[in-house]
Amino acid sequence: MKVNGYDVVDWKNRPAVLQRVGIRIFAINDGELQDFNSVSALTIHNHANNLYPSSILTSSQLVSATPLMGFGNSSVDPLNVAFNASNYTPGTNASGIFRLGTGQYVAVLDGTVALSGAWQGSAIKNAASSTGNYIAVWTVKQSTGSDWKTIINPFELFDDTFFVITEPLLLRTSHILAPKTIKIGSKVELKVGTEVTVENKNIDASIKNIFKDSYLTSALMEIKKINDAEPNLPARVTVSSFTNSTNYVDVTSDNTIVFVWDTSLLATHAETLAGNLGSLTGIYSVQVKYNLFNELIYSDLMYIKVI
Repeated sequence: MKVNGYDVVDWKNRPAVLQRVGIRIFAINDGELQDFNSVSALTIHNHANNLYPSSILTSSQLVSATPLMGFGNSSVDPLNVAFNASNYTPGTNASGIFRLGTGQYVAVLDGTVALSGAWQGSAIKNAASSTGNYIAVWTVKQSTGSDWKTIINPFELFDDTFFVITEPLLLRTSHILAPKTIKIGSKVELKVGTEVTVENKNIDASIKNIFKDSYLTSALMEIKKINDAEPNLPARVTVSSFTNSTNYVDVTSDNTIVFVWDTSLLATHAETLAGNLGSLTGIYSVQVKYNLFNELIYSDLMYIKVI
């Protein structure tokens, strides 16, 4: 994933200690993304400290224990300019919380620098600097006048992203697109499931298992309209290029590449206005590209029908 154009490893994608790790949550209410009324802080604690909630929280469900790292902004209003992701620039004091979209928030636990944050008005140095299990504690209000509440999520920092082998690593990938058919005007998540297979027979299973978790980086997606049935039109028309998908593609912890495609925008697309697209319904091709180990992978074309 990217925050203000900077590469950040999602916390579910097997992050290493010495990486920029995106601690991200999605707030969903009645099936829709919805912003919190207030976002006060994100604090990081050792997972073992949460065996008993009272070791971290007060009776009012507020954080009382000194955290390993603290994130926060000058405002608690998530619509305030302080939450703009454009404010993020990597550095030792980059300890803000950023709103990526409605109901989507992230803070960057940056292990590449001597990161500092804040806790109860005082500076705090990042002590989540070793491998192990942690918890992220968000302090938020869901609505005006409601009480503060805490949301606790576990995560892990690894060191086995570094390994040594005695022969070239042989990787093979395969891809499956879903859905296969959508209605014109729909706004849908295009999901490309990616299976990574290590073909070396002599490599230990523990290394092969690493690739079951997300190991893809810099994933992008391209969508083209196929005009095979309309010979007077260009055969292939790009409606969303790889470049267009920059900052908008996610990779889940099981190597699924996700991009939200709003087909209602086809009606006013530049290629439509230029007369190159023809009917908005029909067959579209989908292709993903990403980095995997030392390779740049372009998938085969996959197809989706817009009706």
